Amino acid sequence: MPTPHPLHLVVLVLGVLFSLRHMDVGHRGAEQHPEVEIQGFTRWKLLASRAYRLGLSACFGKVLLDFLFAYLFRMRPPPVALAWGIGLTLDIGWAVLVGVSFWRIRAAHKLARELGIELGRRPEA
Repeated sequence: MPTPHPLHLVVLVLGVLFSLRHMDVGHRGAEQHPEVEIQGFTRWKLLASRAYRLGLSACFGKVLLDFLFAYLFRMRPPPVALAWGIGLTLDIGWAVLVGVSFWRIRAAHKLARELGIELGRRPEA
């Protein structure tokens, strides 16, 4: 029986967290924030939704690709260097996509603070 990938637990937990936040953003409506312009709210919602969707897609895509390659490699084992190369590429690609997702999420939070959507809004001086 093959051993699970050491990152799978972290990847799945992050994927679930990205999914929950994506659902939270999806359930928010402009009527909940009447003081915010519709265009600004729509821009924030699109930015936040895309950022969380990128993160959850990267996480669940990585797990699916790991299982797919494990299945294919069991059927016809490749050279060890190729297997390591594919595995490291998947891990590094996942890390880069999650990093980009976090960077975009920070931008969405900044926009939400500026628009007054988030409660952690800083008072203007």
